[in-house]
Amino acid sequence: MSLVIATSGVQSKKSIEGQSRQVVPFVGVDREGEFAQMGVGLIFPDEGKRTFWGLLAPHMLIQSWRGMKILEHVETILPGTLCACWTIARQNVHDSDKWHLDKLADQLGGADKLQALRDEVLVAAPNADELNAMITNLREKKVEVSSLELEAEVKAGRIATSPLIETIARETEERRRAYQRKEEEVNKPLPHEESLAAFFKDLDIANFIIGGGVGGYGMDWGHIKLEELDQIAKRDSFSEYLPEGYRLEHTTEGPETFSTEVAPGVTMYETSFGEIEQPYYTTVDGTKYIFVSAKWVDGHFYVRTLIDQPEMMVSPEASSFTIAQLRSMIGPIPPKPTAPRGILQKVAAFFSK
Repeated sequence: MSLVIATSGVQSKKSIEGQSRQVVPFVGVDREGEFAQMGVGLIFPDEGKRTFWGLLAPHMLIQSWRGMKILEHVETILPGTLCACWTIARQNVHDSDKWHLDKLADQLGGADKLQALRDEVLVAAPNADELNAMITNLREKKVEVSSLELEAEVKAGRIATSPLIETIARETEERRRAYQRKEEEVNKPLPHEESLAAFFKDLDIANFIIGGGVGGYGMDWGHIKLEELDQIAKRDSFSEYLPEGYRLEHTTEGPETFSTEVAPGVTMYETSFGEIEQPYYTTVDGTKYIFVSAKWVDGHFYVRTLIDQPEMMVSPEASSFTIAQLRSMIGPIPPKPTAPRGILQKVAAFFSK
């Protein structure tokens, strides 16, 4: 476990799994970077081991510090104790979390003793040097802390502001404004000639998905509406983790969900969608355009495309084209074939019976 320790507390002996063991409580995160989980843990100095509990967001540094202080007073560590100490180390415990109070009250000798401990801890805070050291240590590991929590603590008078805290607040506001600007661009409607959704609608290609078809349908991945494609592709284009933008994938059939009663009162739902593939379009001369990904750059979508021409001797390589360029290359799109009116009337009459 590649833990990052922001600060540590007082070493003591605690009962864990029926054994008395030396431990040091600490505040930290489970890894470096923005996806770190922040919370509290225990170091076992005589054993070279550590245990930890934390959350991905929000990164509440002061609450974690107070959770560590509560943890210092707990003599017996049970499953869930670290989580309970962190959860009750806040001014107002949500109703859904109050069972943690009951659990810790039993471990600390009653509700009155626990409340007295909370009253003491909730007005306490790390001193300026310790707070600065914690924040600096975490920022060096690319871990941000909640500016909202810091500002609330400053306003309540429990900590003093500092140039570092003011820097965090400024950076948070800059990120908020940058996010807002991106969302405005994401939600701005596009003219037909710039729209990815309109392009695929004209090619009669639909059933696009997100999640790559990995995991459970409806939970880890699923279909999107064609009219949402522009927004999703733009948003993926802004992600530093998706250098090619939105990966173009769709299913060969439209999703159809049906239910089966597997037992009295128990219904199982399944969705049929055919196969997952990269969308493609074949022109009248046999040229096949395979669409790999779409990235929004400087007001235009650039679609990475494999162009497979008849009798081509080498495998095609993907190149990026604007939608306008692809429309020009593909040329006029033949109208969709329509069934004769008489057939449509017969089909309608059949299903109306």
